[in-house]
Amino acid sequence: MLKKNVEQKIHDLLATLRIYINADGGDVEFVSYKNKVLTLRILGQCASCPFVGNTFDEGVKLTILNEIKEVKDVKFIY
Repeated sequence: MLKKNVEQKIHDLLATLRIYINADGGDVEFVSYKNKVLTLRILGQCASCPFVGNTFDEGVKLTILNEIKEVKDVKFIY
């Protein structure tokens, strides 16, 4: 039950973040949430952008970690 609530929080927050990511031609996809680690796939133009590390580590990852306390780390698949 708790995992489902956390996953719903993740999906809700990703929907908000996706607006900004889509504006630059990219996207992000939920892959899994296991052992307090969230895995996301980076898609579209973001996957090949030279600034992807900054955008996702300093933007998406920090936002998720600050907003959803149950998530302890965020991993990205390119």
